Amino acid sequence: MLIFWDAGLVLMATPKTGTHALELALAEHIDVMFRHPPKIKHMTYSWAQTALPRLLTHDEFSRFRFVAMMRDPIDWLGSWYRYRRRDDLNGKLNSTREMDFSSFLSGYLTDPQPPYSRLGRQWRFLRTENDKVGVDYLFPYERMEDLVAFLEERLDCKLDLPRANVSPPGDLKIAEDLHAPLEENLKKDLLLYRTLVSGGDWKSV
Repeated sequence: MLIFWDAGLVLMATPKTGTHALELALAEHIDVMFRHPPKIKHMTYSWAQTALPRLLTHDEFSRFRFVAMMRDPIDWLGSWYRYRRRDDLNGKLNSTREMDFSSFLSGYLTDPQPPYSRLGRQWRFLRTENDKVGVDYLFPYERMEDLVAFLEERLDCKLDLPRANVSPPGDLKIAEDLHAPLEENLKKDLLLYRTLVSGGDWKSV
């Protein structure tokens, strides 16, 4: 999570949406940055509504607006699957090195989820306590240039995004019998994402 004081912006670090590259590109403009541990770096919107007023003071907090990215939910899972195939996780419980994507997805749909596919939902990351989308500005990961243009205008700067934290390659073929369960399980995420990319009123989803 990155905070820009004069601009009154909080850039949330939705996991697996390229925020590490933004962190590198925006380094000289950041006033407050949460990097570690990952739970703090990837603070959810609802948690931030409780934690940040104490840090920024309640009077200042009211002027800040929240910015975030969202990735296609299936592609998001694919990125996690590929990320957990990396060498340093080999042999660990959360490694996906020895399985295909469909096995990873089957684990994701299981309750409880096994360690290798124990993940949340982007929807939950972005929501309020009342299950509404809380962020003020939401950009699709697949149109990163729109977010870059927004930040350049708000921060009065030019950004050059490096490639950072890139997942290793992996085959993302999905078994036919998983399509319907995924649609049901990710119903809220998919509705929000599809409304966002189509230009619909995503705030009302």
